[in-house]
Amino acid sequence: MSIVQTIKFKIEHKYFAGFLQAAIDECGVKGSVEQQGKTITLILSEEDPAALERFSAYTQKYLPHSIFLGEITTERADTEPKAERFRSPAYALAPCPRCLEEITDPASDRYLDDTVLCAHYANEEIYEDQDSTYFSPHYNGNNTVLLCDASKVRDLFLVTDEEVKALFSIEKPTLKVTVKDPELQALTGKKFLRIKAPYNVKSVLAALNAKESGIDTLFFDERKGEPELILVQEHRHMVRDNRISTALEPLHDDLVLNRFLNVRSETGASEAIGAYLSRSHGVSFPVATAMGVEKAITFEPFDPAAVIEAMMTDPTRRRLLENFTRGFPEAAHRLSESLDADLFQALGIVLELDNPGFDSLSDASLEFHGNGGLKIDMNFNDEGFDYAAMLGSVMSFRLAGTESHYLAYSIFEAYGDMVVSVLGQLKREYKIDTFLLMGDLFANSVLFSRILSKFQISKPYFSDRIALDSAEA
Repeated sequence: MSIVQTIKFKIEHKYFAGFLQAAIDECGVKGSVEQQGKTITLILSEEDPAALERFSAYTQKYLPHSIFLGEITTERADTEPKAERFRSPAYALAPCPRCLEEITDPASDRYLDDTVLCAHYANEEIYEDQDSTYFSPHYNGNNTVLLCDASKVRDLFLVTDEEVKALFSIEKPTLKVTVKDPELQALTGKKFLRIKAPYNVKSVLAALNAKESGIDTLFFDERKGEPELILVQEHRHMVRDNRISTALEPLHDDLVLNRFLNVRSETGASEAIGAYLSRSHGVSFPVATAMGVEKAITFEPFDPAAVIEAMMTDPTRRRLLENFTRGFPEAAHRLSESLDADLFQALGIVLELDNPGFDSLSDASLEFHGNGGLKIDMNFNDEGFDYAAMLGSVMSFRLAGTESHYLAYSIFEAYGDMVVSVLGQLKREYKIDTFLLMGDLFANSVLFSRILSKFQISKPYFSDRIALDSAEA
């Protein structure tokens, strides 16, 4: 008899199965592992109980957690392990638990060795990380936090169990979390920070040196393309990622339509409607039918000068703008001078946020802990999306004394409501009920949660294996 485990893995990458093969090899258990697509099958013979115990102890200590790990089912069956030994390609993984033990244990022959390379997942080829990152105890206003002492994570930040598991997974994604420690808040001036556990040998050694000096955190400018994770309810999705997520197939010359078609291919649907909300690629709603693929709706780029001009030509909005200028003269002046501002910078200026932009607006939205936002105008006119109505709506609430964080929350809720409304209209027009959602605006949990709550019957699809957006932003 054998123990048979069926492990669902949300991506086709083979490294997790490779770690299991390495455990089989190390423990001398009679076993095998194979992977078909996103299903891993582990077979362990029961003929040697001592070997099974060694395997259990080894995996508890050295088998890393993965954010792509899904459901695991276990049964006993009259079957024998396969004869073939599993092999994994090399991947851009963080150092595994065995690597970390080698580097950080003073009794190890490889203590503090910066040449350690991971060969512990049945990989014949080795991935080498070339990293020129500089780690500093000083915060520059836009750094990511390197967590140097893992035991301090709950002292420094408000994190859930799921966030902790993701943070220390073998993929080592970046997460944005709430700062708990008053000293860290004072040092950074932030209530929310991006954090990352040591993700390669260089960062492991930097963190170890800092920890031994009594320093819990370092700061660094994160490399483009590092995995960034959003966790909302049971959803875990890479916002941007050039390191772990599945690479896109070249299915279309347009970057938005190419990602949309890749996600559609993943679902197996022949027809689909999408919503792509992106800082770098704008807002659009692609549709794939038997006739081809197109963007059914595309928001024109935000032009602050044109929006102000449109407000000035409308008597009602002109009065609103004049009232806002009297009530918030500094914000109005800054807005008039910011001719190259994007929409989120303009909204941040109206809300008088520090360093106005998407990140500060998103952070402000997370400060509101109530239920239900204000109704922000997210309307369309003959030219497309009505930016003047949206901006004017926000100005009106500011004049009424609404707090900035409540308005920021309402803005992201309004985006969610707009997406649900547009997708509903496109569903009626095209008679398609497969909905694919993409774009880095979904890094904001208010927007993500709103989509899930308002559109749950239609089961919107966010890819597990393809990042929501490209890494350029």
